[in-house]
Amino acid sequence: MGLLVQRQFSVATDDRAEFERQSRLGVWENMRYNGAQMIGFGNWAFGDTGDVVVTNSAYANFDHWTATRQWGAFATEQARIEETGAIRSIFAGRQRLVRSSLASMVVFDDELSSPEVGWRNVGEPLAPVPSSFGRQSVIEELRCGLGELEAETFDAISRDVLWPNALEHGGRLLIVGHDALLPPPNRVVMVAYPTISAWYAATEAGGEPAVAMARRAARTTSYVEKLLMVTTAYGAS
Repeated sequence: MGLLVQRQFSVATDDRAEFERQSRLGVWENMRYNGAQMIGFGNWAFGDTGDVVVTNSAYANFDHWTATRQWGAFATEQARIEETGAIRSIFAGRQRLVRSSLASMVVFDDELSSPEVGWRNVGEPLAPVPSSFGRQSVIEELRCGLGELEAETFDAISRDVLWPNALEHGGRLLIVGHDALLPPPNRVVMVAYPTISAWYAATEAGGEPAVAMARRAARTTSYVEKLLMVTTAYGAS
């Protein structure tokens, strides 16, 4: 298993460029020293308010996440503090740019999902920079509640038809998991696309993917889809 923490930050429009700079050069690099990754940053383009900036941060498990908190093992280990001193100075003022924030969690399948995360000891290799399609790419986020007997069928339809269809249209599977704060069974799936046009082509593919999409939707008790517009070059090749 892995843990994705999605945090929505309320940041003034005039401060967003500086927030991204301090995050890209400071916070997200510091995360790599802890064995974690930030895999998706931007604003909601469709499906939710555009008044927030969103980060998606991946950890190996809850203990890994806890170690990165202000009171955690990583923040109090002297050798790590010395190792990351220059990086931490970059984002020393970042919190002052934040009016408020709201977090949610996804427990993800680490065999199906893309993050490469794990507990890192001082001196060991850093977590890799996660791949990204860069600015103006999109991340499709789907959150579904499922009937008690429908989870297996939902997963099979996704695995056999819809995820291959996404890949054929240039997509990259990021996260497959569930929201641990919602009643089971539920699913959270995140797929990155190089452009919004590529996402739309995948959703309008017709034929077997269209039938599969309708079959999968029919097995849900709730269905919320959103598109995140990526607003950073972090991780882009």
